[in-house]
Amino acid sequence: MKKYSLFFTGIIFSVMSLQCTNKEMTIDESFAPPSAERLNALFDQGVTNEKAFAHFDSSLTNYIYTTARGTTVKVNGTCLRLNGAPITGTVILEFVEIYDRAKMMASNKPTMGKKVSGEQEMLLSGGEFYINIKKDGNTLTTTCPIVVETSTANSGGTVAGMQAFNGVIANSALTWEPTTSWDVVTNVQTNPNKYVMALPGFGWFNCDKFSNYPEPKTTITANVPAGYGSASQVFILAKNIPNALGTTAGKFPVGMQCYLIFVSESNGNFMWIIKEQTLAASHTIYFDLKDAKMGKSADFVSNISQLN
Repeated sequence: MKKYSLFFTGIIFSVMSLQCTNKEMTIDESFAPPSAERLNALFDQGVTNEKAFAHFDSSLTNYIYTTARGTTVKVNGTCLRLNGAPITGTVILEFVEIYDRAKMMASNKPTMGKKVSGEQEMLLSGGEFYINIKKDGNTLTTTCPIVVETSTANSGGTVAGMQAFNGVIANSALTWEPTTSWDVVTNVQTNPNKYVMALPGFGWFNCDKFSNYPEPKTTITANVPAGYGSASQVFILAKNIPNALGTTAGKFPVGMQCYLIFVSESNGNFMWIIKEQTLAASHTIYFDLKDAKMGKSADFVSNISQLN
């Protein structure tokens, strides 16, 4: 759960200008914070922006779809079911792959994993994947695995010890939970530069490992403007770790150099504030709207991608 301490008792300014990527936006005392629904709709659009679609005949026993990133999705169409019954005819594959932290942020898909203790810790990601197959608008099931193979170069190179995680979404928030229902295979003899995943069904899946930092850990208290507690997200972008994206739901190593990024919505656009930080024990940060930037999804992704 996000840690928020609201430090404004109200919107006490009369006129304030936000720094914008494409234009200046002036707000006055009648300005109201966005709703959680509007922000979540913006995040949902971020997922839609990454979706690829492919049509194929369900009679194919070895249909292979290859993405622009070189990832392959292998499906046995004869294993597909609708309400438990075999199907015939054309079906539609929906596939999302996300490796870039800016796109993870634009779709609210951080790499936070749940440990046995229940605490959350940032994961080092080999890729976030969403798979679904539909027929006539109906989501299907499968009786055999969907095999996904992705190049380790997509996420910065081969990392030993990658684990399998299922994505669990509750109250519009995604958390990754370790699973034994499938596994990640890296064959160092014949295929050292790919992660191979035999996924048991449809939904969100992640090829990750816990960061397991040895340093003492700290929570982060993010103070956001009044009214933004349920209509914002605060992300942690660790420097020099290109395949990990955290949130204030977890604990992070003291001394970690990072960016803390407040994200919200304004008039259908992203609104964000970036704060460069070195984490201290019981770390606390304040976000002020006067530091905000605003732009469309492409502006936001471009701005975040420039951080390192």
